[in-house]
Amino acid sequence: MDNLLESVDREILSGRFIHAIKAYRDASGCTAREAMDFVRERDAVLPRDRPSL
Repeated sequence: MDNLLESVDREILSGRFIHAIKAYRDASGCTAREAMDFVRERDAVLPRDRPSL
């Protein structure tokens, strides 16, 4: 799961939200809507988790 989060984070930080959604969806087997919600939530917390980026 850590590798998945790193991959999704990397895509989000690069501005590739569609790729982040696809990566999460493929790895987790969730719906597209669930993946979009996850990526939105993850995008909101990344600045707090990684203030130097």
